[in-house]
Amino acid sequence: MALYVDSAWLDDVAQVCRDFPVTGITTNPTILLAALERGQKFPPEELARQLLDLCPGPVFLQPVADGADQLLAAARNYMAIDPARIVLKLPMTADGLRAGKMLHGEGARIAYTAVYTLPQAYSGLLAGAEWIIPYFGRLRRAGLDACARVGEMARLLRVQHAETRLLVASLRSPEDIIEATMAGANDITAQPEVIRALVQSPLTNDAIATFTKDWQGVQQGLQQS
Repeated sequence: MALYVDSAWLDDVAQVCRDFPVTGITTNPTILLAALERGQKFPPEELARQLLDLCPGPVFLQPVADGADQLLAAARNYMAIDPARIVLKLPMTADGLRAGKMLHGEGARIAYTAVYTLPQAYSGLLAGAEWIIPYFGRLRRAGLDACARVGEMARLLRVQHAETRLLVASLRSPEDIIEATMAGANDITAQPEVIRALVQSPLTNDAIATFTKDWQGVQQGLQQS
């Protein structure tokens, strides 16, 4: 089981990687655009290097291009930064599969993203993906049973005795994380605010306040004795 932070905003990533048991970082073009619109202006390759410095685990990057050959070129640019730690998120399309097969043969770490169906998961598995990435929230918003679909994908990987892992994304709350995990997710990626919310509870706050008050009483009692 691994937890990844789904962000490219360096301050958020640094804080979450410092405070929480986070294994690595996932990004996509939408996340890169959000960071850019907040004023963080780094070329993608430079941003990738900075993300690698913030966390010791994998950093997922998503090349975008028209056609398999262009996708290969974009993916190789990312791969060259750190082949051991960069994971290439490829689209679950014919071009993505073609590029992925070649990249896998070159030793690249591959994930297929935006995987919604069992046949897509099966295709990614056969293409040598290290991760299959379904979108939990998008499945649910489409009117599908997200937990059931994640569970079916997890079973598919088990019956094939696959080393491919199920990395579930598009999780909007701690409850989503737990649902996806209990449905069969191997790994989870979530935005910084969702990860921070994992440890939040009013009951915990009340208990800590009581402990703090009582500890003050202990200290005062010792001073008076």
